Amino acid sequence: MEVADDIKKSLQKSGIRRDVDVCQLSLATKQFFAVFLLNRKLTSVPDLSRFHFLRKLWLNNNKIRELSCRSLNCCLTELYLHNNNIKSISGALNHLTCLRLLFLHNNQIRGLEDTMHELRRMQQLQTASFFLNPISHDPAYRLHVIHRLPSVLVLDRKELRSVERERSFQMYSQERHRVLQSVAFCRRAT
Repeated sequence: MEVADDIKKSLQKSGIRRDVDVCQLSLATKQFFAVFLLNRKLTSVPDLSRFHFLRKLWLNNNKIRELSCRSLNCCLTELYLHNNNIKSISGALNHLTCLRLLFLHNNQIRGLEDTMHELRRMQQLQTASFFLNPISHDPAYRLHVIHRLPSVLVLDRKELRSVERERSFQMYSQERHRVLQSVAFCRRAT
């Protein structure tokens, strides 16, 4: 209840009287431009279902371990969850199909395939960061993310190159690559 009271007080200070007027909300503990600054670190995601027009949410620099974002608006476009202690996103984010930006770097996320499976419905996702997580230590990590999240243009602060997309396609779609190569060079695929 304390977090809900803090949110209410902060919104009142900002002159926001109605929940429908909230389109950005910062629940980060450290930040440069602030809509809201918490005095204590969050350990879980609070219920934000009352903010129907929420589009951008900052939950970075907290102590969140388990992620349960079912109470978040499915129209959220930016979600900042970096610098927490999140171990898995399984079952938490797949309903957020309008996300364009997702920052999850510097957490404890394991299970590359489970993570990509959770994000598979995010066809508008253009910017994603997973660096400084155990999943990013996998040698095929970057190519796997490119293959599973084809809409991403920037991954871990680096713009994707066409060479990386080609390598990902060759690695994860070997049969399709072989057929395309045979058609391109007028050879019969065997």
